Parts: sequence; structure tokens; C-alpha cells
Amino acid sequence: MMSGFSFDLVERVPERRRERKATFLHLVGTAGPYGEVSLKISNDREATLVADGLPDATLSSYFGSGHITIDEWTRLTVGGVTAGLSRNRRALRNKDRGFSIELGDRHYTYLCGPAWREELRDSERGPVVRQGDPPAGVVTTLDVLPDADATDLALALIMQGADRHVLAIGKVIFNEVWSLLTGGKAYE
Repeated sequence: MMSGFSFDLVERVPERRRERKATFLHLVGTAGPYGEVSLKISNDREATLVADGLPDATLSSYFGSGHITIDEWTRLTVGGVTAGLSRNRRALRNKDRGFSIELGDRHYTYLCGPAWREELRDSERGPVVRQGDPPAGVVTTLDVLPDADATDLALALIMQGADRHVLAIGKVIFNEVWSLLTGGKAYE
């Protein structure tokens, strides 16, 4: 078991014009002992995680644009294993609104925890990766807890490519109000 660590993900703008047109968002960072990580979300509704020290992961859907919508058509794979995804759309409490993920014999919930900070929670070990407090210029900070392993981190990273605004009822309401005030532009 290793000690926990934190790392930042920052946006990398592709150099080539063709790649900029095909890419919605490209995040990069150094995930402690796992090395460099790259999460690319394409305009073709697919997020891809590439990292030497972590299992490869993909998240894709047939519908939408930008961040990947989690619905019955969404496909998630980590390390070649296809995960089952579901969520309770009618839940009122934040802890009940999370995404349920079955990855092999592991059962996770990706949810919005205290202070609107998201976390990946294993059903047996509890929280394994949490969002931290990002400094200016950083898209997100991830706090990797001591019980986490490479699969946990790969799953938490690929979930950064998902549309996670639906996790907290407050975020949903805030985004709707923000959208009305700004002429349809959602708050990111």
C-alpha cells in the first residue's frame, strides 16, 4: 500500500489546427508514481485515457457533444474490462445521485461529496480518489487516497471526461439559472 498523493490536471491545447477541431478537451498531468497521464475528449463523443503506469480507459456514447453523457448507451472500459454504468435520475440526495459502476468484481459509486467535491468510492474500501481544491490555471486537482490502486485512479481519471453536472441537485439548478442569465451558455 502506498501513501496518498495529489496532482493537477491542466488543459493542453493541441498545436495542429486539425487536431484542435477534433478535440473538445485535452487534460494532462503527472500522477505521482504512475507518471504522465493524458485524458483526451474528442468531438466524436469519446474520452481516452493514456498513461504508462495505469490501465488504458475509454468512455464513449452515441449522443451529445463535449463531456460524455452517462446513459444507457454509454460504454466504459478500464484495462480491457467493460463496466456496467447506471444512475438514479430521480434521487434527491447527492449521495443517491451518483453513478454506480461495476467493473469486474469491483463496485464503485462516483458521487458528489461534501462541499460539491466529487469522489470515487469503492463499496468495500470507501473513498479512493477525491477532487481537491485546484489552484488558479488548473482544471482539476485529484487527491489519491492511500487505499487507491492503478485501476481506481484510471477509473477516476476517465470519469473526468463524463458530464458530471447531474451529480448534485444544486449544480443542476445553478446551471439552469446560469444558462438563463447568460443566454444559454452553461457554467463550466
